Amino acid sequence: MNRSTKTPDWHIFILSVLALVALILDYGYPENYWHHLVTDIYYMILGWAVLVFMKNTLRPPGYHKPVKRRGTYVVFGIVLILAIISIVNTLLFVLFQNKDLNFVTAMLVFLVAMFDLSSRLATLDRQTLHPALVFVISFLVLIFIGTLILMLPNSTTNGISFVDALFTSTSAVCVTGLAVLDTSKDFSHVGQLAILFLIQCGALGMLSFTSMFGLLFKGFGSYENRLNLKNLINAETLGNTFKTLIQILVFVVFVEVVGAILIYYTVGEDFRFSDNRWFFSFFHSISAFCNAGFSTLSNSLYEESFRFNYSLHLVICVLIVLGGIGYGVIINLYQYSKRSVSYRIFRWFDLVLGNNNNNKIRPQLSLNTKIVLVTSLILIVFGAILFYVLEYDNTLKEHGAFGKFVTALFGSITTRTAGFNTVNTGALTHSCIMIVMLLMWIGASPGSTGGGIKTTTFAVATLNIFQQAFGFKSIRVGWKRIDQGALQRSTSIISLSLIVIGLSTFLLITFDEQLGILPIAFECFSAFSTVGLSMGITGDLSVPSKVVIIVTMFVGRVGLLTLLTGIARQFYTYEYKPIQYPEEKIFIN
Repeated sequence: MNRSTKTPDWHIFILSVLALVALILDYGYPENYWHHLVTDIYYMILGWAVLVFMKNTLRPPGYHKPVKRRGTYVVFGIVLILAIISIVNTLLFVLFQNKDLNFVTAMLVFLVAMFDLSSRLATLDRQTLHPALVFVISFLVLIFIGTLILMLPNSTTNGISFVDALFTSTSAVCVTGLAVLDTSKDFSHVGQLAILFLIQCGALGMLSFTSMFGLLFKGFGSYENRLNLKNLINAETLGNTFKTLIQILVFVVFVEVVGAILIYYTVGEDFRFSDNRWFFSFFHSISAFCNAGFSTLSNSLYEESFRFNYSLHLVICVLIVLGGIGYGVIINLYQYSKRSVSYRIFRWFDLVLGNNNNNKIRPQLSLNTKIVLVTSLILIVFGAILFYVLEYDNTLKEHGAFGKFVTALFGSITTRTAGFNTVNTGALTHSCIMIVMLLMWIGASPGSTGGGIKTTTFAVATLNIFQQAFGFKSIRVGWKRIDQGALQRSTSIISLSLIVIGLSTFLLITFDEQLGILPIAFECFSAFSTVGLSMGITGDLSVPSKVVIIVTMFVGRVGLLTLLTGIARQFYTYEYKPIQYPEEKIFIN
């Protein structure tokens, strides 16, 4: 391509920045006719610029054939429609002061900004940052952007301090759910939408979003980019990285939409809250699937009108489990089901035709999927049983037989990183609180929207106990052997999690001892495991304690081991040396 005819990237970058500024003026500040007029005229200019850019991208100057990628045409078609609508929107506002299409204009601005971010992500191979450090920085950038958005005048009803905005943004991005302000009363619809956006991006990771846009618009890029993305989404091979990413995003959208529809009908026609019923449904569907725990209800699902809505509780339970089980497990289950059908059809034809040649291999679930499913099922069942027994005459007393069962099940599921509550958490018995803290610490599964040390870490550490007790040389599960690296990583994660929780608990006791040791420890476990449950002390935390919880939530979400790995390997380059050092035994008893 001729260098002079290529569309310069910096043009799109400037347009994206200006569009973001215009969007902030439109939605973040009180309405003003003149700044609204200026921003809408800019949106029209942006629409024309996008149309010109797409023309040059689909059929670059000097080429006779257009770009051939169905995904590219689909996305470009969407952008084309939104660009035309933004132009029409501007004309309607100038002529009739009609602002009905402003949300569509916002979607266009978002897509353009995402495209620009993706194009810069495509040059990651030229950077010197370690991939783990890039992952951590992406969360920091998202938290900072979220903080600025939440500090806009239109985001809150009575204003917000920087620390509270940072706390809320971190809690949303890290899908924790701890809140120093009432999401329903202290945040406007703009603020609630911002929180919802931060939850979605934080759950899936900004790198997943930007990588998808980058792949659609610019192709796969370098080998290193594809390798980093493969590791990020746990794809099987480099070749199906893009396919896996699309499958994950389609699955997420499908589950959240279906969840919202089910919630819409379970809350019933007597929905009497200030929120729009569909907004309420989508907010809670996304928050539940992302294991975030944010709610537009002041008392979460413990609100009197929702406390006994067991159908709603079951829908939320399913969303939490689907979000916390891990995308890799969902994809593996889908592939296993598809291959099982093919295998059975093949065997059936063999039997009918009398062939003895059965060359087709019987499909198998991966060991990771088996461990995740079995561990999750055990934790849910035993958690529900213990919750039922310990709280039968306490927080479950007001429920009937079926209600006790559903509430106990909900309590077992939500404590593993979701953060919704259908009982008064502060009224739980001390023995039940200890069980809840254990479940919070274990958390969800790897590659999911949840936090904690993860189910596989807990399972490997537990299996290692049996290995040591019976004298096995390795950890065996069925006919498979777990590699030594997984055991080493599990040990590191457990040790680091206890250090972080212990340190944060110590600091909170130092700053706010009057809040009580048990509520403080509960808060720190909840923050590290990105759960969001609290014994009612979050709003009473001092500024230093809020900062400690902010750091704890962030470290719990990105993983202290990931953070240390990124920093250490950024400054220390490992060199392979084929030298075997002498081994010496260490006494451990």
